[in-house]
Amino acid sequence: MQNLGDLYFELQNEVKRADECYQQALEIYQEIGDRLGEANTLKAIGDVLQFLKRSHEALQRYEQALAFYREIGDRLGEANVLQGFGKLQDDPAQGLEYLQQAQNLYVQIGDIYSQCRNLLYFIADVQLNMAQPNAAVDSLHRAAELATAINFEPFFKYAQNKIAEINTSSFEQAKEEQKRG
Repeated sequence: MQNLGDLYFELQNEVKRADECYQQALEIYQEIGDRLGEANTLKAIGDVLQFLKRSHEALQRYEQALAFYREIGDRLGEANVLQGFGKLQDDPAQGLEYLQQAQNLYVQIGDIYSQCRNLLYFIADVQLNMAQPNAAVDSLHRAAELATAINFEPFFKYAQNKIAEINTSSFEQAKEEQKRG
């Protein structure tokens, strides 16, 4: 059921059906006492709720999943939930704190792909939203290094393009300030 829910969720136009499958899977995992299955399904339900812009409910599911992941010692699951928390925060500083916690866990467990993804798509964006372009560029450079280490060209190209975009924007801002000054 959970795999079927994943498939429906990836189709995005079948989000409601994904949620139904996840709810059924959750009941089954609870019945048989599969804590990891329950945690994974709660996180997946949180992802669906996040997609549906039902942030409060998503956070509740993520909190439940986080408790299970910590209880069973699944650090990757814990990191993924912390990343979810980070993406849902209204306060960028709070969001960045959760994303950094996730990053630390990804580093500890040696998950280079997730480190790279977190830096590229979440940490750097929050840093930019907080008007910290230098920190964002540093994060993107680190992501590019990680992408090179795992030979994953799409992440490397994304990092390079984003760095160029930030540098161009910074250059344009400096020119504008010079004209006004």
